[in-house]
Amino acid sequence: MKKREEIDYGNWVSASMMRMWTVTTLVATALCVVCFLLFANGPVATRWIIGGILLILTAGLLLTTVYFGICRSLFSYKGKRRIQSRILDYVLSYLKFDHGSILDIGCGNGALSIKAAKKFPCAAVTGMDYWGSVWNFAKEQCEANAKQEGVLDRVFFREGDAAHLDFPDESFDGAISNFVFHEVKSQSDKRLVVKEALRVVKQNGVFVFHDLFFEKKYYGDPDDFVRQLKAEGVQEIHLVCSNDEKFIPKILKTRFMLGRIGLIYGIK
Repeated sequence: MKKREEIDYGNWVSASMMRMWTVTTLVATALCVVCFLLFANGPVATRWIIGGILLILTAGLLLTTVYFGICRSLFSYKGKRRIQSRILDYVLSYLKFDHGSILDIGCGNGALSIKAAKKFPCAAVTGMDYWGSVWNFAKEQCEANAKQEGVLDRVFFREGDAAHLDFPDESFDGAISNFVFHEVKSQSDKRLVVKEALRVVKQNGVFVFHDLFFEKKYYGDPDDFVRQLKAEGVQEIHLVCSNDEKFIPKILKTRFMLGRIGLIYGIK
């Protein structure tokens, strides 16, 4: 009997990230031990100054590793909280969609694209990503996931750059994106990434974009950005602070994780 492929939506705290923090912590711990052994018969002050610095560094690295480990557990699709999946449901709850085509910008392993296809049976969904090595995502895994979820006939995946979408103006009835725009390396001005996403949405089409909209280094004043988009022709637009949502645990609401997330949605 052929083994059934496993659905894999990955984790926003990637395995490679956890390996990096774990290895770094182990190296720092080893340096502490070596330091105290080398200076065991040396000046006490030297031993404790150098050792103290290394101990503080190691403690900080250990706390960081534990923190990201907890976050990874909370995000996991195999855990009890499944925060990653619940956030995607939250994003789609703001999409006032009926039928037509949807573009998922930065689809990763296809989770949001597939959820959209399952929630809107009359939708044809295109998932787009550059699929770099950082997140361990791949087009083949997206397609395998869509097949397992029974929506491969309505979900299509293609490689692309969120800053320069390879689609004509007004190509889609709706556009969605989750926690992607701030990661786009090919465009430093993240406001332009949002505008590029809106470019491919049809007039009267809908959109929901979830990102670090309350992080000023990316978007400046978010209210000002919303006013700017409205002045440029978006007929209806709303800004929501996702950090206020009760289903997100407090430990994820730090600035290091989801503390500055917000949601922009509306009608073009």
